[in-house]
Amino acid sequence: MSGMAEPPAPLDKPALRRQLRARRRSLAHEPDRAADAEAIAAAASVFLDTLALPREGPGGQQAYGSKPCLAIYRSLPTEPPTEALAEMLHTRGAMVLVPEMLPDKDLDWHELRADGSEGPGLGSDAIGDAQVIFTPALAVDHSGTRLGQGGGSYDRALARRHPHAVVVAIVNDEEYAVQPLPRDAHDVRVSAVITPGSGLMPIPGAEPAM
Repeated sequence: MSGMAEPPAPLDKPALRRQLRARRRSLAHEPDRAADAEAIAAAASVFLDTLALPREGPGGQQAYGSKPCLAIYRSLPTEPPTEALAEMLHTRGAMVLVPEMLPDKDLDWHELRADGSEGPGLGSDAIGDAQVIFTPALAVDHSGTRLGQGGGSYDRALARRHPHAVVVAIVNDEEYAVQPLPRDAHDVRVSAVITPGSGLMPIPGAEPAM
């Protein structure tokens, strides 16, 4: 017997999700959400400048005329805010897609217009037109493993992405985890992380393939 305490067993996904959701609820009213929103949008704008997005979609087609196509999501009150991100993308003339959860937890996609309204459903495969996909997450580790909400919605959606699409997760500062997260075979690694405090952080070994 060495007398040394054994390291704690790593948490499984359900336990991690409960822990992270509880922390988000406890901090929901503390951050300056307006400042966080602007910081996220600014980091994303600089990132898009480095990508030099082509005007055509990732498959070479002009799916939405001359507009680059990007996918985001409408953030919940406990999530890092994405309102300013949407405004920035519209200012850049982008086609912005947002998801709608279907009864089977799959995602349909709609155009998010500059006035905040949404267009008709474009179908689950519309995510394949997105050149950059900004995804929600509860946490991301330094290898790019993303921990989602557990319903599998984004797992299915990301499986339909174009191979050259860039996947960027948006999390709070403390949710970019040093400790490795549990990972399943179907989990899609993200190319980069954006947090309000640290901005854009590319994942080593997961460079965009635009």
